[in-house]
Amino acid sequence: MSFHTGYYGRYVIGALESNALVFSYLMRELPEDSPRWDARPDAERFSLREMVAHLLDYDTVCRERFERLIREDEPELPNWDEDKAAAHYSGRNPLHDLEHLQESRRTLADWLEGLSEDEWQRTGSRPGVGRFSVEQGVSLMLGHDSYHLRQTVEWLKATQ
Repeated sequence: MSFHTGYYGRYVIGALESNALVFSYLMRELPEDSPRWDARPDAERFSLREMVAHLLDYDTVCRERFERLIREDEPELPNWDEDKAAAHYSGRNPLHDLEHLQESRRTLADWLEGLSEDEWQRTGSRPGVGRFSVEQGVSLMLGHDSYHLRQTVEWLKATQ
């Protein structure tokens, strides 16, 4: 039995959806025009504005990957050029993106709940990553969220 079924599934799929709420809660007091959205405590990492846009884009990329894993036999999936995507993040409205992230996660969670055991185990590969399943992709999303949740807390503390 995989983690997505039964008792564990409620937590794993619920965590994906809940993380979007946590991001929104952490940034709830930042008005749209706050300079904190664009502060860079670390020049090598995303600003909060860019991170929120990145999370929303990452949801879209992951959903497309998962759909291809289910639809195609062992697809070779391209890597996503995060730097190219980030070039368009500066004009994004982070409050709008946070709302859309919550909606995206609700939709993704509902979709994942409808997958069969066999669909969760469908695999494909990516250059530099290798073979992975839908189940492993969801685990990666949770790890990705954790990385950016920590970044959010660090940024908010550094820009007080």
